Amino acid sequence: MKKIKTIFFLLLLVFFYPFYGIHSKIKKEEILKKNIEKHEDRNLNMYIDFISSISSKVEKDVFDGGIFSEEFLKLDLIGKAHENIDYRFVQKINLYPESYNIDTKMDIAYLKCKLNDQLSFLIGKQPISFGSMEYNSKSLQVYKYPDIYKNEENPIGINFIYTPKKNQEFRFQIVNHLNKGNNSIQNESNPMGYSLNWNWNLLHNKIQNRWSYSIFQEMVKDHFWKVLALGSKLDFKPISLESDYILSDEDIEKNRHFTQIFRLLTKEVSSIKYGTYFLKFKYNFIPRWNLFAKGVYELGRSKKEINKIIGKNQLFKKVYTYYGGIEYQPIKHNEDLNLYFVYQRKNVKYMDIVKQENKNNHFISLGLSYRVKLL
Repeated sequence: MKKIKTIFFLLLLVFFYPFYGIHSKIKKEEILKKNIEKHEDRNLNMYIDFISSISSKVEKDVFDGGIFSEEFLKLDLIGKAHENIDYRFVQKINLYPESYNIDTKMDIAYLKCKLNDQLSFLIGKQPISFGSMEYNSKSLQVYKYPDIYKNEENPIGINFIYTPKKNQEFRFQIVNHLNKGNNSIQNESNPMGYSLNWNWNLLHNKIQNRWSYSIFQEMVKDHFWKVLALGSKLDFKPISLESDYILSDEDIEKNRHFTQIFRLLTKEVSSIKYGTYFLKFKYNFIPRWNLFAKGVYELGRSKKEINKIIGKNQLFKKVYTYYGGIEYQPIKHNEDLNLYFVYQRKNVKYMDIVKQENKNNHFISLGLSYRVKLL
C-alpha cells in the first residue's frame, strides 16, 4: 500500500512540476519586466548642445575678416523623479571669443507634476510661455531673430497646463519680475508677470498655432510690458511655411537702445511700441537637405512725446532683416546633427535726427549644431 502511495505521489509530482516551473518563470519575467519599467520611469537623460562656426560680418562697409567661434554650450538633464514627476535642468555656458570671457548660469531648473491626464503644473526656473513659431522653434538658433523677447534670463514661477484634447493645450503662467533692481523707483510690493498661452493643431499637426498674451509689471509704479504673440505654421512636407506677428508694448524700453541714443538730450526713459512680422519658408528638396529663407519686418513707434524731439505715436525705426541658407543633416532620421550655411542682411533705419545710427550689415556663418546624448 505504501509503495502504491509513493508511486502515485511521484506521478503527481512529475505531472504538475512543469506547470509550476512555467508559472515560476512567468512570475520571474513579470517581476523583471516591472523592475525594467520601474527603472525606465526613473530614467536620466543627459545631453550636450553646442554650436560652433566660422563667421564674418560687414558692418558700415567694414569687413571684419573671419573668426571661429562657439556661440554657446549647454548641459541638459531630463528625467523622471516619479511616475508623475518629470524634471529638467539646463546649465548654459556663453562663450565670448572677443573678450575671452565665459559666463555660466543655470538656464532652466524645474519640476513638472502631472495631476491627471488633462492637468499638470510646472514649477521652478523656466522659459516664459510666449506664443509664436519663432519663440518655440527647435530649428537652428543661428537664424533666430534676437531682438524680440528681451529678457536675458529665464524667471522663476509656476505654469499651469491644461490639455482638454490631444491637439489642444492651454497654459497660464505666473513668474517673478524679469529685471529686478534695474530701476531706482520701485513698488512697495514685488511685481509679477502673467502669461496666457493657447497652443492648438489641426489635420494631424499639418496646421500648428501658438498664440499668447503676456503682461509684466515693471519696478516703476504703473508701468508694464505687454506682449501679444501670434504664430501659425503650415507643414505640408516637403514644404513648410511659418508666419508670426509680435506686438511688444513697453512702458520702459526693454533693451534700452533708443534710450541710450537720447541720453545726452533727455533723462527720460523711452516708452516704445514694436510691431514685428515674420515669414519663414523651408523646403526639404532632397532627403536630409533643407533650403530656408526668412524675412523680418519691424516698426518702432514712440508711445509718448519726448522733449519735443519725438512726438507721441511717431514712427522712429524701421528694420528689414533677410535670412537665407542651406541645412544638411548627415545622420538619417536624426535631426540632432546639423551642418549649415547662413547669410543674413539687416537694414536698420532711424528718424532723421538720429540717422547716424542707421545700419546695413551683412553676416555669413558656416558651422554645425550638435546635440550629443551622454546618458
